[in-house]
Amino acid sequence: MNFTRILYPVDFSERSRVVAPYVHAAVKRHGASLTLANFVEIPALWYGTAEAPCAPDLNIGGMIDDAAERLKAFACEFFPDLKPQILAEEGEPGTSIAELVKEMGIDLVMMPTRGRGRFRAALLGSATAKVLHDVGCAVWTAAHAEEPGYAASPEWRNVVCAIDGTGDAQRLIQCAGEIASSFGSRVHLVHALPPAPATKMEQYLSRDFDEALKASARREIAALQKDAGTDFRVCVETGDAATVVASIAEKDRADLVLIGRGILPHFAGRLRTHVYAIVRDAPCPVLSI
Repeated sequence: MNFTRILYPVDFSERSRVVAPYVHAAVKRHGASLTLANFVEIPALWYGTAEAPCAPDLNIGGMIDDAAERLKAFACEFFPDLKPQILAEEGEPGTSIAELVKEMGIDLVMMPTRGRGRFRAALLGSATAKVLHDVGCAVWTAAHAEEPGYAASPEWRNVVCAIDGTGDAQRLIQCAGEIASSFGSRVHLVHALPPAPATKMEQYLSRDFDEALKASARREIAALQKDAGTDFRVCVETGDAATVVASIAEKDRADLVLIGRGILPHFAGRLRTHVYAIVRDAPCPVLSI
């Protein structure tokens, strides 16, 4: 799996600075072109309403020029050996990123996101959520890169690949195989069995039954690995997918979690139930394809 055009949206926050080395490593690893983008968003309220319009004294052109200059300085600081394309324009970030992906043929978007707080389920970040939902290319994001002790390496040495029970698992294992072959990564396949429905609790409390389910899943994964020509370690656990994946990634000191965002028309439903939570909770960056 190789990327040729990487888009890095920069908002000049501390998150952008922390993630920059990961972007640099990816560009060098894949020999890709890099575009740095910033979007000047003008809140609609600044223009008033139809009943009470207003004309704020905004120099939007000057704001865009200033953003471009800041991007150039950012590029000199973090990408001195590269020649990234600089792009500053007006627009809502999530929508603008999705449009650029289509216009420029971007195959990887790299961006940080928020993931802290008691109510972090609502703090994924609107731009990140929109990009994950709308774009058709791979998306790399990290929710906790600013936290003290964050140890994920920009090099993909240890990769946790989360697979489900759908046909998308085969594609993910093949992609994991390509990563392992290209970069010498160690890959650990993780599959989370859904928790037992309350109405069948007694049946699911049977240890023998639980082990039978896990054994069946391992056999299915073994068949998929045989077809893909891989022989990765496999972990099958019962529980919430995001919790299981985060736990294994923590134990493995993973540098990357690889997940699938699904295939249309089931994309939206799967995204709501798994992808947001995995991105939010993973202790390392997540690459969703």
